[in-house]
Amino acid sequence: MAAQQPTLTHLITSLTALSLPTPTTTFLQPILTPPTSNPTRTPPLAVLTATAKHRLLSASITSSPSAPSILIPSTPAFPGNISDVRVKERVLSEDVFVQVVDIQDLGRSKWEQIEGLEAERKGETMKGREVIRVVPLDEEEPGMAGTQSLPGQNHNQNQGNGNGNQTGDKSSRGPFKLLLQDWKGVVIWGFEVRKVEKVGLPPVMGIGCKLLLRRGTKVARGMALLEPGNVVVL
Repeated sequence: MAAQQPTLTHLITSLTALSLPTPTTTFLQPILTPPTSNPTRTPPLAVLTATAKHRLLSASITSSPSAPSILIPSTPAFPGNISDVRVKERVLSEDVFVQVVDIQDLGRSKWEQIEGLEAERKGETMKGREVIRVVPLDEEEPGMAGTQSLPGQNHNQNQGNGNGNQTGDKSSRGPFKLLLQDWKGVVIWGFEVRKVEKVGLPPVMGIGCKLLLRRGTKVARGMALLEPGNVVVL
């Protein structure tokens, strides 16, 4: 007996089971019927779900003058006055799917953050007091290690220091402040009240990263309070 071909309903159900919002039919249809050498054969549901998840998390969820949002109009969004600082406290009545449009590390100055991003761009890390540069695999000579010291660095400076390797951004632990945007374009700041896994500066989290704010998330004076129990980094 031939296996049942996945349908649009199957794909939507599979996505919602992963805590993802429902995309539009226009977004899902090309995934459900991809161009193949055998048009009568549809990929398995698990493959279609993985493809749809990847495209959803990689795309912008807001609308533009040339294209509508990839999410259906009934997708929950922030109330229009969510950022009103005159409202002392409120809670979200529904799960809200958002994307990150800005990240701020409140544990360091802005200049330190710029230096950290520049070191990350150069592929530099810290080992004690010694600056080392990560060498891409395709540039390594046979038998060489994956890192090399920068010229002029004193290798003895690192003796007796047990801190181990750190990233160029000094491995800041925050707290972090995120600018969050729903599919309608409404933005709100979110503050990390308690450490949330996968929240941080690049490469831990990048601009465009998707989050799910759970129902019951508190919003105080126009700022969402982020805690491990009410936010999921997707």
